[in-house]
Amino acid sequence: MMAAPPPPQSRSRGTTEADIAQYVAGAEPVESLVAGGYLAGHDGRLIAQQLRAPQLRRAVTHSVCYAAQPDVNDFYQEDDESDADWRRRRASTVRGHCSACPVRAACAELALRNGDTAGIRGGLAPEKLHLRLLAEADRLTAARAEDERAATQQQARIAAAREVQRLAGQYVGGSIPADRREKNRLAIAEALQQRDELVDAHRRSTGWTAAA
Repeated sequence: MMAAPPPPQSRSRGTTEADIAQYVAGAEPVESLVAGGYLAGHDGRLIAQQLRAPQLRRAVTHSVCYAAQPDVNDFYQEDDESDADWRRRRASTVRGHCSACPVRAACAELALRNGDTAGIRGGLAPEKLHLRLLAEADRLTAARAEDERAATQQQARIAAAREVQRLAGQYVGGSIPADRREKNRLAIAEALQQRDELVDAHRRSTGWTAAA
C-alpha cells in the first residue's frame, strides 16, 4: 500500500489494505487525494471504491481528459473498425491519456457505478470494464445504494438549514406579537436541533470527531 498516514488500528494485526483505503478516503478531501497520487493504480482503485459518486465526479474534473479535452472518438471503437485496428488505436489512447492520468482509478470506478462500459474508462477497455461489472456486482450494488442514501441525507441537511433560515427571517422581520414571537423562537430552536442532529450524524458517518 502507498505511504499514507496510517489509521490508528493499522498497528493491530489483521488490518487489510481495504481498511487503510477506507481510512485514507475518509481522512483526505478529494483534491488532496488527487495531489497525493492516491487515485491512480491499484491503491487508487481501493480508495476510489470508498468514495461517494459526487466525490468521484469531482475527482474526474482533475483528469487528463478534462484538461486536454481529447477527441472523444479516441475512446470508442468505430462501427467499421476491425478489432485489430481498434486494439492498436486503443493502446495509443491509453498510453497518451490514461497512463498519465492522476485519477484513472476514480474514472473507472465512476464508470462502473454508472454501468458505463461502452468505451475506454480509466485506462480499461470495454471488455475489462464489463468483466469487473460482473465480478463486482454485489459491491457495486451496495455502493450505489450508499450513494443514494448519502444523497438523501444531504438533501435532508439542506432542507433543515433552509427551514432554519426561513423561520429566522420570520422572527426578525416586521412587528410580531409576543405570543407568536415565542412560538417562532421555539420553532427555530427545534429546527436548529434537527439541523445539528443531521450534521452530527453525517460527521460521525464520515469519521469526524464530535469537535470537528
